[in-house]
Amino acid sequence: MQGRDLVTQVDPSRWDKREFLHPDKASPASSYTFASGTLGDISGFDASFFSISPREAAMMDPQQRMLLEMCWETFENAGIKPSSLRGSNCGVYLGIAGVEQSYRLLEDLSSIDGATATGNTMSIAANRLSFFYDLRGPSMAIDTACSSSLVAFHQACQAILSGDVDQAVTGGISLHMHPFGFMIFAKATMLSRTGRCQSFDENGDGYARSEGGGLFLLKDYDQAVADGNTILAVVAASAVNTDGRKSSLTLPNAEAQAALLKRAYAQAGIAPEQLDYLEAHGTGTAVGDPIETRAIGEALGQARGAGNPLPIGSVKSNLGHLEAASGAAGLMKALNCLSERTVPATIGVQALNPNIAFADLNLQVVTEPLPLKAEGQLTVGVNSFGFGGANAHVILQSPEPQPPAVAAASGCRCCSVPRAKKGCGPRQNALPPTWPGSPRSTITMSPTRPCTAATPITTACCWSATMRPK
Repeated sequence: MQGRDLVTQVDPSRWDKREFLHPDKASPASSYTFASGTLGDISGFDASFFSISPREAAMMDPQQRMLLEMCWETFENAGIKPSSLRGSNCGVYLGIAGVEQSYRLLEDLSSIDGATATGNTMSIAANRLSFFYDLRGPSMAIDTACSSSLVAFHQACQAILSGDVDQAVTGGISLHMHPFGFMIFAKATMLSRTGRCQSFDENGDGYARSEGGGLFLLKDYDQAVADGNTILAVVAASAVNTDGRKSSLTLPNAEAQAALLKRAYAQAGIAPEQLDYLEAHGTGTAVGDPIETRAIGEALGQARGAGNPLPIGSVKSNLGHLEAASGAAGLMKALNCLSERTVPATIGVQALNPNIAFADLNLQVVTEPLPLKAEGQLTVGVNSFGFGGANAHVILQSPEPQPPAVAAASGCRCCSVPRAKKGCGPRQNALPPTWPGSPRSTITMSPTRPCTAATPITTACCWSATMRPK
């Protein structure tokens, strides 16, 4: 809400950027920027708490260590004893796309030991949560690039709706452990030389990488109500699709994105004019922003009618782009909008991108905090796209007020996903996450970490550029 810029530079404990920094992108083994939303020191970990030997912990990807911590915090914030979930069919659906820690091991092959395989694979990042907490539902790591965590969220919702699981832990994580990620995206000219995601701005020239993560606990809606859980949000619908054939693999497809939005809102039975805000992917790239806004405008904005533009924005202007975990950051901002009934500003917009016809598309970028209606149900959408064409969208709504008797009896806060009954419309999923100032609930987000130590921007289970729990 404070409109802070949390992007700085890669933490010096990761590598000496002077060795790899070069202004010419053609220079071998280099990147022209190391601007980053960083979590700082991520070495701290209580291995014994998680029954892991110090030697094994030292070989583990910090992403795995962090996920164990975040999952515990997720249950803790929800008021759920982790032991109560032992043997349950709780699923784990994790968005993750990098194993940069393993690249470090290549510099010293003699360090590889028996714990290296389990400590440095994406599948184990999800499986380790299921193992430690004894969760016996599906457990999977999902990589669709930048849309990974939102696609994982969708898969968790679908599993609940189909009856495969009653509840699920879902979210995503992304850490910068090696300069490789900066190098490959700099060579592809995807990174901003200004070191910022200038979302929807005429100077947008790429994105700034950021790190962090977030976890949410989703639960069947009817069960959450019956159990007296505090519900922070309800998932009205989620949807995914892919761009298919297009002129370039990494070029977004406006038609596919628009089709996804139309399907999601039709599935939820929500008219475009009922949407209070849409959290866009909004990376600040010269190609991506115009294509995404075109899709949003054609699918939703123009259908709202004159004089009722659709408010849009992007948390990447504050945090940078968390890549595989970016959908988790977008969901946390959406939850904040619902709890605070205010949309935080998208910062850094000096002049709107002239290649985007905002007026014709009936869109309005939120450049100042935007108060939402004081009463009644709120609806917020979240967009996320992978650079290979995997698109995802989630629609969150504020929950109905719970009867005082139920609220008083509630010992657990969680996200729920209502199961559809015969003759009923689409099932909804209720999310209970936490955000500063919001009630704690089962749906939470894990760390998102970019930059300097400041006040947290998300809840206890979401770590971001500003903080890491000590």
